[in-house]
Amino acid sequence: MLGVCKTDALRLAGLLAFVFSPFAQAQPTPQVVRFTVFSARPVEGVVFTPGTRAAVQKTVFYPTARSPRYDYRGAMPLRFTDATSGAVVAEATIPAEIHDALLLFSAVEPVPADSTGSRPATGLRYQISVLDDGVVRHGPGGLAIINLSGLALGGAVDGKDVTLKAGLNSVLTVGRSAKITLRTTFKTRTYQAYAGTVELKKNDRALLILFPPFYKGSLEVQSRLLVDEPPPATR
Repeated sequence: MLGVCKTDALRLAGLLAFVFSPFAQAQPTPQVVRFTVFSARPVEGVVFTPGTRAAVQKTVFYPTARSPRYDYRGAMPLRFTDATSGAVVAEATIPAEIHDALLLFSAVEPVPADSTGSRPATGLRYQISVLDDGVVRHGPGGLAIINLSGLALGGAVDGKDVTLKAGLNSVLTVGRSAKITLRTTFKTRTYQAYAGTVELKKNDRALLILFPPFYKGSLEVQSRLLVDEPPPATR
């Protein structure tokens, strides 16, 4: 029987570790995604890195529309950083099945001061909601409503009764025009919370985002209506 000394065994183990370590440490395939961003409140000085060796790119927010479309190739979460300090201010984990995403930014409320008047580190400045924004889910002539108002809302869209759940609701086919009237109930009485009309061009679609009332005690929700043409389908 051929013997192997302890020193040779250690050398052999080291060689095998060197040979097989690239396989053990193989990196996952980078995720490829297109995305736009939106925030109801101004967001400035935020950048992201589109890829491993790419330079940082400024993220532009529009007050009443989706941003330009951005491309990202890399691991999740997708991180956004402060352009000056480099600190991470927001991050989003986009599911692998979503190839076109809308990232909704909302400010993280400041942490209240404690009894000594100091405030603990708050970490991220924004939280991000990820919406599948592809043409398959939301195509031309479609209206999607996101209810972030905190109110139970119901009413009519294009003459059809609707009841909205919290968050993203199913896409409604409205064609080129639709009247929207939404109501809420408070102490057994019904109040109008939103009324508006959507006007779309041939290839347009609409996203209506409903936010909490501006004034405490009010039942009239704030809103943003985003109209655009859906991105081409990805292959």
